[in-house]
Amino acid sequence: MGRVKVSTLMFLLLHIPVLLVPGSHTKICRVYSVSYTTPLCKPRQCVEACHKEGFPQGWCYILGTKYIIILCVCEKQC
Repeated sequence: MGRVKVSTLMFLLLHIPVLLVPGSHTKICRVYSVSYTTPLCKPRQCVEACHKEGFPQGWCYILGTKYIIILCVCEKQC
């Protein structure tokens, strides 16, 4: 078994209480972009569209099994 560095151990010990506190997890709201409607999602343009809509993050989402549709999804903390 390998040795654990002291800095790594201290980091874990200091952050475990934050993870265990009830209510410390925030909900993430995801919506399809209203302004980005092209049939093929490009990540950079998707992020720009989400920023214009007031969302800090955006990403391309693959939807479907028979027919594949790639949509731009924006997300933020609720």
